[in-house]
Amino acid sequence: DENEERTTANWTQINASSSIPSARSFHKMIAIGTNLYMFGGCGADGRLNDLWKFDTLTYKWTQLGVSNVLRGRGGPNILALNENKIAIVAGFAGEETNDGHVYSLSSEEWEKEGMKGLDEMRPRSVCCFASLPRVNKCVIFGGEVDPSQKGHEGAGGFERDAVVLDGTSGTVLETIQPSSSGSVDEEWPGNRGWADATVHGDTFYIFGGLAGDDASPVRLDDLWQCKVSP
Repeated sequence: DENEERTTANWTQINASSSIPSARSFHKMIAIGTNLYMFGGCGADGRLNDLWKFDTLTYKWTQLGVSNVLRGRGGPNILALNENKIAIVAGFAGEETNDGHVYSLSSEEWEKEGMKGLDEMRPRSVCCFASLPRVNKCVIFGGEVDPSQKGHEGAGGFERDAVVLDGTSGTVLETIQPSSSGSVDEEWPGNRGWADATVHGDTFYIFGGLAGDDASPVRLDDLWQCKVSP
């Protein structure tokens, strides 16, 4: 029908009113309020550990400094914590990691020391992550725990646990494994990394990802939802 209204997509390249981050890939970004926060990634000269803010109202980038705790890395988790803070947790820094560093958006500075209470979490990268302020918790699901020997052409070793962190401090509260309740009928997503996830209300959604191993990598098409109790 020639008169049928068609959907349009109008892209506009943003010309920032400030200096911009260096070119990179494998970084992560989240939105809080009217700002975007981006950390790390892989640049032309190696892995990066810088944090940037983009103001969507003024179109201005601001470099918030380099973490003096974390090595440069790709595939980290960026968690929005309560008390106006964000946490950078884990990622690939030449090896899978389980360290973290908190940045205060109020004081605009990194905390003096790295995060405590992450030792219980198996080192990992390219996970699914979510901040759930209604229950004051964050979740990191699965991820790559053994890097592939074939790079992006293969599949390394993956986890399928749900790491629950305190929504204020980022400390690991517990790691939930499948069948922890002892029920043989329990549904649980399979091992995976390189998936994507989002939050709607108090529900955490995961779709797809990479599973298998170097000999037989498998790309997934399953959708899961998870509700986390207070």
